[in-house]
Amino acid sequence: MRLKLLSSIIFLLCISLFLSLGFWQLDRADEKNSIIKLYQDRQKSAPEKLSTFSNFDLESMHYKKYKITGRYLNKTFLIDNKIKNKKPGFNVISLFKLSSKNEIIVVDRGWIEMRGTRDSISKNFEFLNNQNIAKNVQEINGYIYPRSKSYTIGDISTDSNWPRLLQAVNFEEIKENILEKDFLVSGIVFRLGPENKFGFDRSWQIISMSGSKHLGYAFQWFAMAIALVIMTIIFFKRKKNDQKN
Repeated sequence: MRLKLLSSIIFLLCISLFLSLGFWQLDRADEKNSIIKLYQDRQKSAPEKLSTFSNFDLESMHYKKYKITGRYLNKTFLIDNKIKNKKPGFNVISLFKLSSKNEIIVVDRGWIEMRGTRDSISKNFEFLNNQNIAKNVQEINGYIYPRSKSYTIGDISTDSNWPRLLQAVNFEEIKENILEKDFLVSGIVFRLGPENKFGFDRSWQIISMSGSKHLGYAFQWFAMAIALVIMTIIFFKRKKNDQKN
């Protein structure tokens, strides 16, 4: 009796877990498909000129194309652990100050391949400091990409030299490198358009995992639930037959 009760409890726990994970993957698939559709719809519009971010709900700006005028700050960050075509590298992040406001937006200039070792970052990527990106006021275009707070393990920065290595886009860490009078726009990144200067590989990825992959994972969890039901039925049938014999 106790074995039967214990088996039933384990069965219910496992079947509940498999089904909940399957439905969670279905929800994730819908979420990813919605993001792709939103991106595709908003990319159809021509870029709008933007002089400030303070008058907008940032969520309503996600994936929209804009033109902004201002000046790059000569402070470059390299976001670690970015793999492209099976090669390690970094996303090159720069700060861009708008001409009309004391607002600074984080600009993702694209992906660059790893050079040397991580303990020689400032030396191996010193050329990034000598591009004269901060020299002139300029207009750049791109689109808004949502970027929530990233969680990191251990120290974020390798040292205080430029360019500076970061594990992830961390707005609190970046904010420490601007003047107090300036305002850093947090929660979004401006992905630089392909026709702009000072950019690198900008074959952007909108989502890290497609909706179809989530559907595949959902199928696996539901298949495991069905298999568990079948195995449980066979187990109890055999046990019943053994008791009759």
